[in-house]
Amino acid sequence: MNRQIRRNEKILAKVLLLSSTLIVFSATAQTFAAKEKTDLTELSMEDLMNIEIKSTATLTDTKPRLVPAAITTITAEQVKGSGARGLNELLDIYVPNLQWIRQHWEADHIGLRGIYGENKYLLLVNGRVMNEYTHYGSISERDLPLLSDIHHIDIVRGPGSAMYGPGAVSMVINIITFNADTFQGTEITSRLGAFEEFYTGEVKHGQKFDDNDGGLFVYTGIGNYPGADKHNAPQVYAVDLPDGSLLTPDLTGGWWGDDLVLPSSGYKSGERFLNQSISNDGETHRDLPPVKIHVEITRDDWDIWGRYTRGGKQYVWAPRVISMPPFGWADIWDYVDWSTWPYPHLNGTPPFDYYSSGYQQITSYIGRKQELTGNLDIDYSFSYNLTDFERVVDTDFIKDAFREDQYLSKAILNWRPNDQHKVAFGSEWSHKELGMKSLGWPNEEARTYAFTSGSNPEGLMPRWSTNMYSLLGEWQWNINSNWTTFLGARLDDHTYTDQMFSPRAAIVHTPNDKDTYKLMWSRSVRANYEGDMKAQADAGGGNSTPEKLDSIELRYERQQSRNFDIAASLFVHYNLEVIDWSQSDMAAVPTGTQREYGVELEASYHTETTRLLLSHSYTKLYSFNLDDPCILTYTSTDPYGYGSDLTNWSNHLTKLALQQKLSDQWTFDASLRIYWGFPGMKSLNKYTLANTPPDAYWGTVNPAVEPGWEKNARGNYYLDLGLQYQPSKDMTIGVTGYNLLGIFSKDLNKRNYMSDVDYRDHAVAIAVSLTYKF
Repeated sequence: MNRQIRRNEKILAKVLLLSSTLIVFSATAQTFAAKEKTDLTELSMEDLMNIEIKSTATLTDTKPRLVPAAITTITAEQVKGSGARGLNELLDIYVPNLQWIRQHWEADHIGLRGIYGENKYLLLVNGRVMNEYTHYGSISERDLPLLSDIHHIDIVRGPGSAMYGPGAVSMVINIITFNADTFQGTEITSRLGAFEEFYTGEVKHGQKFDDNDGGLFVYTGIGNYPGADKHNAPQVYAVDLPDGSLLTPDLTGGWWGDDLVLPSSGYKSGERFLNQSISNDGETHRDLPPVKIHVEITRDDWDIWGRYTRGGKQYVWAPRVISMPPFGWADIWDYVDWSTWPYPHLNGTPPFDYYSSGYQQITSYIGRKQELTGNLDIDYSFSYNLTDFERVVDTDFIKDAFREDQYLSKAILNWRPNDQHKVAFGSEWSHKELGMKSLGWPNEEARTYAFTSGSNPEGLMPRWSTNMYSLLGEWQWNINSNWTTFLGARLDDHTYTDQMFSPRAAIVHTPNDKDTYKLMWSRSVRANYEGDMKAQADAGGGNSTPEKLDSIELRYERQQSRNFDIAASLFVHYNLEVIDWSQSDMAAVPTGTQREYGVELEASYHTETTRLLLSHSYTKLYSFNLDDPCILTYTSTDPYGYGSDLTNWSNHLTKLALQQKLSDQWTFDASLRIYWGFPGMKSLNKYTLANTPPDAYWGTVNPAVEPGWEKNARGNYYLDLGLQYQPSKDMTIGVTGYNLLGIFSKDLNKRNYMSDVDYRDHAVAIAVSLTYKF
C-alpha cells in the first residue's frame, strides 16, 4: 500500500510541477511586448469569410471558402446543446458519415467513410497529436464526459497525412480549447445523469493580463460514471449458449457427474443476458473517476499549455468467453458450486471477471509564431507527451501495460512573396521511448505484464526507442479570382519503416459568389503499431510496410442564401491497402486492398433563432482483395464469397440536429441519427454459421450464431431531445433525454460490436445540468 501511495504521489507531483512551470512562464511573460490584435467580433459574416486563417487542413493561410477539404466544425454552443456525454457521442451526432461501434476487447471505435480503427485517424488538441503508437492509437479524450474546456472541434473528413503525418488516413479531429482570448471569468458546470448514471463537476477560469495582451486559462473537471445496468442497457447474444453437456469428455463424465452447468446455461439467442456480474454500460476502468486538467498561457506570440487526462471503460464479454468453462482443473475447482451436488453449477461468473482498459496522459507544449518580416514568419514548437496504458482481463491479471514518452519538435516557415503565392515548408522530429515502464494504477500491489506482439505474444517487451524525421511543405497559388490550386507533400522517415510519402493536390474553382467546386487528390499513410514493427525487426523481417490510402474527391458547396447552405462530397476512388488485425496471424498485418466509393449530402439552415443541420451519406465497398487467401479478416466477408459489403458499416446514414431558440430564456435541442441497416453484418452471420470451426481448446463446436439470426443487421436509431432554460445571463439549466426511441423498443437503440454478431442496447436516459458564470 505504501508503494502505491508513493506512486500516486509521484504522479501528483508531476502534475503540480507542470502547473508550477506554467505559472512561472506566466510571470515572465509579463515582459513580452504587446501586439495589437483585431477584434473579430466586430466583423460581418462576409468579412469573416474573406479573412485568411490557418486551417486545420492547410499549412498556408487560406480563406475558409477555399480550404481543400470537407470540414465539419462543432462549436461550444453545439457541444452544450447536444448534452453529449463524451466525444464519441458528440461526433456521432454532428459529423456526416461518421459511425460509432462497440468492441469486446478494446475501447469503442469510430470510423469515417467505411474506415474503422483508432490507429487510422489522428486526434489533436490545439494542433498537437495525442495518439499513442505502441498498441492502440487514439485512446485518450474520447470517453471523457468532461467537455466544457472545448471551444470548438474541427474534423477534416478525409486523408490528412500531407499535413499531420502517418496515421491521418480516414480523418483528423482537432480539439481547440478555450484560452484567455476566448473566455474570461469563472464558470462552474455540474451534470448528473439517471438510468445511465454519471456525475461531473467542471470549473474553468480565464483572465486577461493587465495590458490586455494574452492571459491565463485554467480548467479542471472530474466525474464519476457508474453507467447503465443490464436492465437499462441489455446485452443480446446471437447464440443459444451451451450447458455442461457440450463440454469435452475430459470435463464431463467425471466423479462429479455429467451435469456441469455453465452460468449461461439456458440462455436463448435474442434474449436479454442478465447474468448478475455483467459490467454496466459505460462503467469506468477500475471504477476510477475520469479526470481532465488544462492550463494555458498566451502572451504576445507565445502559447504555453499543459494537460492531464485519465479515463477508460469496462467491456462486456464476447460470446466465446461466456460460453466456455474455466481454463484448467484448478479453475474448475474454484468456480464450481459443490453444494448443488450431484448437479454442480458454476458460481455465476465466467473465468474472467471483466475486461477493461484505461489510460492516463500528460502533455506539455510551448510554441511561438514569430514574424520575421512583413511577408515571412516562422511557427515553431516543442512538446512532450506521456501516455500510460493498461488493459485488464481479470481483476488480478493485466494483459497489457506500457508507457509511451514522445518528444516532438516542429518548425514551419510561411512565406508570402506576393498576393498570388503562399508557400509553407518545414520539418518535424519525433522521438519515442516505449515499453514496460508504467506509472502504475491504484489498488495494484502485484501486477503481471504481458504485452502482446507478433513474435512475443505473452512476454515482456523491454524499453526501446524510435525516431521519425519529417519534411513537409505546401504551395498555394491564387491563379485569379476564380481559380486556386494547392500542392503539398510530406516525407516521413521512421526507424522501422520504409520512407513514407504523402502528396496532395487540389484545385478550387469559384465561378461566382455562391458556388465553389473542389477537386482533391491525396495519398495518406500509416505505420503499423510500434510494438509490431519492433517485433518484426527483431525477428529479422526488416522494415514494416506502411498502410496507404489513395483518394480522389469532388466537393461542391453553395451558399444558396444568407441563411441556407448546401454541400455534396463524392469520393469516387478510395483505395486502401489495409493493415488490420488478422485472427489467423494473431497480429496486425497487411491484409489486402479495400476499394470503395460514396457520397455525402449536407444542408444547413441558420438564423438568429434557428440552426438546422441535415446530412445523408452512402458508402459502398466494390472490392476487397486479400494479399494471402489464408488471412482471416473481418473487414469484409467479400473475399470468402459472402456478400459484397463492409462488415461493420451501415451503407446509408442520416443525421439531423436542430437548435431552436423559443424565447430569450428557452432553447430547444434535438438530434436524430439513423443507421439504416448493416448488410455486411447479414453476410457475416451467414459466413459465421457456415464456417465456425471446432473450438481450439475444447474440441467442441461453439456456435457463434443461430440459423436465421439477423437482428444485428437491422438499423440503429437514436433520438435525443433537450431543453435549456436561462433564468439570468449568468445561469443556464438544462435537461436532456437520450435514446428516447428505446421507450418503444430497446433494440431501436442497439449498438453493434466490431466483427461480432451480438449487440448491446444503449439505455434510455436523462441528464440535468447547471452552469453558472461569475
